[in-house]
Amino acid sequence: MLTIPDLLLPNEIVEINAMLDVAEYDDGRTTAKGIAIDVKSNRQVSRRWTKVAALDAILETALRRSRLFREVLSPSAYSPAIYSKYLAGDGYGPHVDAVMSGMPPMRQDVSMTIFLSPNDSYTGGELCLHHCVSGKQIVKLPAGSAFAYPTNVVHEVLPVESGERRVAVLWIQSFFRDSDIREMVADLRRCVETAKAIPLGDPLAISKVLGNLERKFIST
Repeated sequence: MLTIPDLLLPNEIVEINAMLDVAEYDDGRTTAKGIAIDVKSNRQVSRRWTKVAALDAILETALRRSRLFREVLSPSAYSPAIYSKYLAGDGYGPHVDAVMSGMPPMRQDVSMTIFLSPNDSYTGGELCLHHCVSGKQIVKLPAGSAFAYPTNVVHEVLPVESGERRVAVLWIQSFFRDSDIREMVADLRRCVETAKAIPLGDPLAISKVLGNLERKFIST
């Protein structure tokens, strides 16, 4: 689980929402698969819309800028985003995201929701994750913030009661498909940076362990 505060800059949020105001939308069920088709109710920007590439460019810039995104998730690839809006009554019932997507196929290890609406501009519409041990986790972040979680977690979008919920959703293939290894790599990267910041600190030993772990488990 990873929260990335302020993934998007304020001007980027404004620009994205201005485009979403005039975008062309499709029924969200067009990209759902399996049983998810029966529990999904929203609208999403059509990939045929002429300005969708401009939306992608803004998001691509933000992802490339984010050190947390790179160092914690170790992305080897990620999907084009789906830009969705949920109006009153819309939601997305409990489901698990697909294992693969795209052509050529990309393995989906991590799901990411990027919040685009101010969190006080709508009621309901929370992202709800279902954990086997700890129960439900409710996530509703300010506009511009992102939340990433393992794709195999059952999750849903609770029904919107009022207002309009806007999000971008994408999927990430990590160099480390095992979430435990991915966490260890991220922790060791932080340890290396901490050691560098300490006067006379020597990150060499930690860097060696990190490199060996990466070599052993890296995959595409």
